Amino acid sequence: MIRPWILAMDLDGTVWDHLNISGVNPPYTRLDSNSIGNQDNVTVTLFPEALDFIRWARENGAITTTLSWNRKDYAQEALETFGICNLFDYNSTDQTPDKDQRLLKLISLLKKEGVEIPVQRVVYVDDRDLHMEAIRKNIGDIVFINIWKTTKTYHDAMEIVKMKILKN
Repeated sequence: MIRPWILAMDLDGTVWDHLNISGVNPPYTRLDSNSIGNQDNVTVTLFPEALDFIRWARENGAITTTLSWNRKDYAQEALETFGICNLFDYNSTDQTPDKDQRLLKLISLLKKEGVEIPVQRVVYVDDRDLHMEAIRKNIGDIVFINIWKTTKTYHDAMEIVKMKILKN
């Protein structure tokens, strides 16, 4: 049996190409299998490799959550319009920068449900490292994947998870 671990995914610039879904007014409509748009002709496009990575993580024991600094209602509507809500077990999106506190809350909730995840088995994927100081200070030394910067592809991200999570 695979030991559970947490995969926390930022959304903007990580799961989709737009850098601020909170600035894209709903309602959203599906344009094609990877894109949604709104009445202002703003298009948001998924990174298919991000979805493959999340699916792969789930198949390998990950408990998945969004961890995004956005309007929760806008992010949720985007996830629903894309049809990818089912990829996430939890939604830890909120319009505050306190990603460390939201991640702590999820870890605590899981512990109350009888699923104890050590800090070393938490993976956070984001295109920016803005929140890492607070996360390291208040949670500990999680596995941080700085996608597109220090880790150039989701295939590379898989290799990091294999090495740091699945082999332990």
